[in-house]
Amino acid sequence: MHIVIFTGGEAPEADLTREYFSFRKADYVIAADSGLLTFGLYSNRMPDFFKSQPDAIIGDMDSLADKNASRELEKYPQEVIQTFIEDKDYTDTELALEKAHSLLSSGDKSGSSWISLVGAGGGARADHFLGVFDLFSTSLRPDAWLCGQQTFWFAPQKSLFKISGLSLRDMISISRTSASRTGGKLHSEGLLWEYNSFRPEGMPSISNRISPAFFEDKKPVSIEVRSGQFVLILPTHAQVRRN
Repeated sequence: MHIVIFTGGEAPEADLTREYFSFRKADYVIAADSGLLTFGLYSNRMPDFFKSQPDAIIGDMDSLADKNASRELEKYPQEVIQTFIEDKDYTDTELALEKAHSLLSSGDKSGSSWISLVGAGGGARADHFLGVFDLFSTSLRPDAWLCGQQTFWFAPQKSLFKISGLSLRDMISISRTSASRTGGKLHSEGLLWEYNSFRPEGMPSISNRISPAFFEDKKPVSIEVRSGQFVLILPTHAQVRRN
């Protein structure tokens, strides 16, 4: 089961995500507050991937009010809308992720479930951006966070990523989660600076790129997590497979 959450903040242009959603179509969609507007853009642009309405709309709806878009809610039946108070010490994104994980724990037992978060990038709210990144250290983590030109991929222990569709200038970065500044073991093939030169503390690799040899041979870059947990920061347009 693939659950897609649309939330407020910067999101990729819909066309930039066609490769991503062509490989993993949405089974259930949650719109968190002004993420409802982003969902509307995606459903209009990619009706072959998304239905005309989300399965659930969650949040305090303050961002919709700030955007003078409160009437947007009137398009949808009340039974899909769940409103929370504005004064709360958790975000609408966290509420949506909590609902997504609850649905998966009560339903899909195959281990093939997937949660995608769309939005929450850029803008003036650096605290929100850092808060979402910190979720990769918690049980509420998404599997992939699509924000702007980059997508953050959760990379758990024993996962293997194959990354294609890269240009020579596309940036590949690797971060540890906020739970750890050191530790973990990675292996890579096809990067300009390979795993044996990664930093032992903080972010193992920043603004890395595909090697010219792999680019010329049209071979995918591979990144394997042998121990620990990491986050891969990749171009949203890249073709990524996680095993």
